[in-house]
This record gives sequence, structure tokens and C-alpha cells, in this order.
Amino acid sequence: MKTTELILLICGGTLFLCSLAFMFLLFKKDKPMTKMIWFMILSFIMMGFSVISEANVAGLFEYKKEEVLADVESLTDALAKCPENEEIKQQLTKKVNLIVKEEAKENDVSTKPEDVKKIGKAYLALGNDQKTISYSEKILAKDTTNQVAKDLKKFAQTHQYLRQKPESIEDKRTLARKIAINIKELQASATIQEDQLVQLKDMYRKMATEIRKPIPQ
Repeated sequence: MKTTELILLICGGTLFLCSLAFMFLLFKKDKPMTKMIWFMILSFIMMGFSVISEANVAGLFEYKKEEVLADVESLTDALAKCPENEEIKQQLTKKVNLIVKEEAKENDVSTKPEDVKKIGKAYLALGNDQKTISYSEKILAKDTTNQVAKDLKKFAQTHQYLRQKPESIEDKRTLARKIAINIKELQASATIQEDQLVQLKDMYRKMATEIRKPIPQ
């Protein structure tokens, strides 16, 4: 439970108990209790805020894709600044899952470059290479010329290449050449954020340094 939800739960519970006490006093004095009913309703809303917010994220209320995409974009930017923030990660994951779920329900995956870019960047910010690749392939199955999807897939695959550990020095060099070519092509992309490219370059430099080390005799 988030801090905001916990505070609202405590405040709502306190208000509920106070409302009950006041209603009891008013009942004993035979006075109207209409105003206290509103305080009771407010206390229920405060205590149930977490449930209401979860329901909203789950799409039980009116789903507006443009608004959710705007949230995805702002959360992605926030996560780029605070990559270890678990609360932002959870909220971003929920928003992206909601969009993907609604698109699957309607069987209408958007291939608009701006939409693909927002969702793809969110997956990259979350560090989920496989979901980025799967999402990109879904877009490319519908639009084979979608450059944004191609760039996203290439970035995720390159990130996976950098995590591989080939045994032979020749395999390492072949993989390093493939990675260098991909990074060069991605530099011309407007899809990939600069800090994400910097991460790839740093990983590549470490890999290149490892390859140059002399083989123990």
C-alpha cells in the first residue's frame, strides 16, 4: 500500500469513528443526523480510495486511450530520472498493460508512430527487452514499414546481445561487430532516448575492453 493510500485509510477510519460517535450523541439528544451522513460517505470514499484507483487503472471506469498514453509518457520520463523508484515502475506497468489489454480486446493495435514510440519507450524504461521485442513484432506484423517498431526491436535485441557471454574470442568479436553496427544505426533514431543509448555504449565499451584482454597462457 502506498503512503498516500495509507494516510487516507487512517484519516477515513478516524473520520468514520468520529462520525459514529457524533451520530450517537445526536441520536441521544433527538437531533437530526442528516449532516453526519455526508461525513460517513466521505469516510467510506477515503478508506476505499485504493480500491477505487485500482478499479480505474483496471479499466472499470471509462477508458480514454489518449489520457492513458499521456500518463505513460510522463511516467516514462519520471522513471528515466528515478530508475530505482518502484512506485513509478508499478504505475507505468499498470498503464501499459491497460493499453495493451484494451487493444487486444478491440483487436486493433495502433501502428501510429507516436503511440508505438510511447509504449515502446515505456517497455525499455522498465528494462523488459523481451516484451519490447514482442510488442515490436506485433506492430511489424501489421505494418512492415514501421520504423519506430524496427528501432525498438533493434535496441532490445542489442541489449540482449550485450548480456550474452560467448566462449570463444572469435564469437565475441563477431557479436561485438554486430552490436557496434546496431548502435551506430540506433544513433540516427529519434525513438531511443540519449540516456538509453549511453547505457548501450557503456556496456559495449566494457565488452570491447574484455575482448582486448590477453588470453591467459
